[in-house]
Amino acid sequence: MEGTDLGGVDGTGDDRVKRELARELHDQVVQDLTAMLIDLENFKRGPFDSQATVDQVDSVQGGLRTMLGRLRGMLYGLRGEEVWEPDLAESLRIYAVRHQQRTGVRVLVRVGRDWPDPIRRTTAQHLQRIIGEAVNNACLHGRATSVRVGLRMIDGGFARVTIQDDGRGISNDHGAGMGMLGMRERAMLIGGSLSFDSPRGGGTTVRLVFPAAALGMGEVGVLLTDGGAAETG
Repeated sequence: MEGTDLGGVDGTGDDRVKRELARELHDQVVQDLTAMLIDLENFKRGPFDSQATVDQVDSVQGGLRTMLGRLRGMLYGLRGEEVWEPDLAESLRIYAVRHQQRTGVRVLVRVGRDWPDPIRRTTAQHLQRIIGEAVNNACLHGRATSVRVGLRMIDGGFARVTIQDDGRGISNDHGAGMGMLGMRERAMLIGGSLSFDSPRGGGTTVRLVFPAAALGMGEVGVLLTDGGAAETG
């Protein structure tokens, strides 16, 4: 956090940094720690053997590694350093498996073959939180039993993320909730727009469309080459 005065309130720059830091700590640390505590509490209640214990330890270790990676990314961001996130698709699939284990709601993740890898970590974090919030809304408010998440590149230099559930839909009184406001804010931070469609027949579809440039396309290859690799994004 060198060079950043988090204690001052006189400048709008400091206020912005504090707001962003508070949001990221809440979304990326507090929520993950809460989920881990719930998992451990559920583990204590159920029958377990040596293999179940090993699996639970592996899950906690994986969650801690992810959290440490996100904290490092936040620190790099505060220093103004660009960081790249490898294999967002695999991270989302791991999230889907853990979510189903915890809630019983099936989450299917499909990623287009032309989706770039790696991508900017800040963009990856925004995408993960938008998807996570939409999935949580589908479970808590929509009472969904399954959710489909799709990531793909579309024409015109844009990317699209779609989260579609089979729940009962979201009523208008949820439209201005803090969760959805946070989703819209994150969409704007990557230059995108967010839309919600909840027809009378049930189910909700959340669509995020944003410029492919936010993924870092065209820059990744140079970065990797400097690091000794020859692959391009």
